[in-house]
Amino acid sequence: EKYLTLVKDFIVKKDISGIFKLLKHAVGEFNKIEFKEKEFPQIGIVGEIYVKFNSFGHGYISDWLVKQGVEVIFPPLLEFFTQEFVNIQVNQNEGLKDKSLKLNTILFFFEKYVDRYISKANRIIKKFRFYKPFHNIHHVAENAKDILSLVNQFGEGWLIPAEISTFAKEKINNIVSVQPFGCIANQIISKGVEKRIKDLYPNMNLLFLDFDDGASEVNVHNRLHFMVTNMKSSKNQV
Repeated sequence: EKYLTLVKDFIVKKDISGIFKLLKHAVGEFNKIEFKEKEFPQIGIVGEIYVKFNSFGHGYISDWLVKQGVEVIFPPLLEFFTQEFVNIQVNQNEGLKDKSLKLNTILFFFEKYVDRYISKANRIIKKFRFYKPFHNIHHVAENAKDILSLVNQFGEGWLIPAEISTFAKEKINNIVSVQPFGCIANQIISKGVEKRIKDLYPNMNLLFLDFDDGASEVNVHNRLHFMVTNMKSSKNQV
């Protein structure tokens, strides 16, 4: 909360170097926090962008899971925005959009520009003791190709199965997919690829949660409780 507050002024001023300096300070301060070494069961959260990243949107389930002794893992927010680098290329290759040398040239240089800042951020956060690098969006997209066509771009589209697949390759096999009720693109794609994902990753445990103003908190927590209990019992058996 401290650093999210501090960074606002730098964003308003478009002070990029100031943001990176602040990031260095954040890494240093977070590394000073004392903690006890312990391995926690992990749950990855994917789904619609607002519900996924906003605690109010997903009914504070991330906070609830932490209280149950679970490490909650979110995919990088960055991927939602950089997916367009893949989408434009895919649409041109599949004949859904006319090929444009001008557009592709602009896209090439803009992606290089973005990658330069991503690389700089990675160099800074490498010093964080729990460092996890940002994945290149093309690498993330490759993880989705075995599950569905990348022309599925409405809502989060191919990004949801890509994130699930990326989690699976990182040995995170318990995933909660969250979306607002009636968000057709996410519900159809997210739930529609379940069988294919489980064929590819037999150990994958998927839980789909819909959120709207009538969603029962008790029902949500009950379903999460079953997942957490099964995770812990499986770990004890191993």
